[in-house]
Amino acid sequence: MLILRSFVICFFLISLHSCSYIPDENEKTIDLKEIKRRGKLIVLTENSSLSYYEYRDKKLGFEYEILDSFAKKMNLPLEIKVVNESDKLVEFLKDGEGDVIAANLCVSLSNVQDINFTSSHYSSPQVLIQRKGKKINSVQELDKKTIYVRKNSSFLNRLEYLEDEIGIDINIKVYEGDPITEDLIELVDEGKIDFTVAHENLARISKDLYDNIDVSLVISFPQKLAFGLRNSSEELKSELDEFLNGYIKSVAFTQLKKRYFDYATSELPVTFIPKKGKLTPFDKSFQDAVKNSGWDWKLLAAIAQKESNFNPQARGMGGAFGIIQFMPATGRKYGISPSSSVEQQLVAGMKLLGSSMEAWSKIPDMMQRVKFTLASYNAGKCHIEDAQRLAKKLNLNPLIWDGNVEKALLKLRNSNYYRLPIVKCGAYRGHATFYVRRIFEIYNEYKAMY
Repeated sequence: MLILRSFVICFFLISLHSCSYIPDENEKTIDLKEIKRRGKLIVLTENSSLSYYEYRDKKLGFEYEILDSFAKKMNLPLEIKVVNESDKLVEFLKDGEGDVIAANLCVSLSNVQDINFTSSHYSSPQVLIQRKGKKINSVQELDKKTIYVRKNSSFLNRLEYLEDEIGIDINIKVYEGDPITEDLIELVDEGKIDFTVAHENLARISKDLYDNIDVSLVISFPQKLAFGLRNSSEELKSELDEFLNGYIKSVAFTQLKKRYFDYATSELPVTFIPKKGKLTPFDKSFQDAVKNSGWDWKLLAAIAQKESNFNPQARGMGGAFGIIQFMPATGRKYGISPSSSVEQQLVAGMKLLGSSMEAWSKIPDMMQRVKFTLASYNAGKCHIEDAQRLAKKLNLNPLIWDGNVEKALLKLRNSNYYRLPIVKCGAYRGHATFYVRRIFEIYNEYKAMY
């Protein structure tokens, strides 16, 4: 699974030089009354796992789900505006293009004058992101080390303070191109840079996505994270603060944190070793599920092996569940819950895959169509359609997955590409290309054995 993918950003926003708020004459005055008259609450955000992203055609994100609950309480539709340039978030807020910034903002005394902040919805320390193996174990060992961070981030300020606090010399570099923190984490995993800094809530997710990173070294006290508002939005702040102060004590919030930060692994309690004539613990169930569908049951089995290792009780990020990891809303659509039997899950999964395959009917080659289906099942159709448009721009074939659309999809993690006007769903940092390739590797192994 993706995932997904956003990860986190915490701005150290440019502050005014006064100790008290001076009204910004360029800031539009829009409060809850005007928002209700408009008929929607507009959220400015970045494409990141903690703030907002789309996965399997579902809108997700820790902060998105909090604000979605608030909007429902206020009987307001929620509109998401993904802002690709972090410097524009405050500008767009003040111009009235949005009402709330959801970008894992940290509250500090140096930025409270420029915008207003809600009550904190989470606290998280900063941690060092490094590769496993020969890792450093104390902040003193950061002396003479090169650490990359994004511009205007609280991470930059924290490292500068750390230098003064303990008398070390850190080579702090701002990475060009305005990447988000998860981009830098991926560069650490790939060995292209040695260190970066992230908040622990993002790091907790990242260590499950990247096998090669270590996130154990804490370099700050927990910092309050909150949403950003216009200073003029006093009524909105009052309502949102009241909601947050109750919500963070609720069972719903506890469950939300579990879905994003403490979800269970998908390991099968007893490892199953495939052998000739018996590929999975559920061969008969796979065979029954694909009847009259035209699919090879071994391909469905390969999907289940990749998704959950054949564990019907597997739980994943964002609430994904079951042997092929249904998202909760999708499960409800197909009449499936975590308590559904393996047989019920597989029949519903086959209906879902069949419906997805119909959406790719313009792909002429059947095997390529299957690959588009699997890619969109993993990443969501919108990201794959973005990759098709980018493939066409790059003179690649938008109707062929292998070596064409899959190549374009990989480029959507690069800001030079995901900020193009043809890209509608923003950056994609998931692993759909690997997902498709790995499923077909398993499928080919199964065909050789059965």
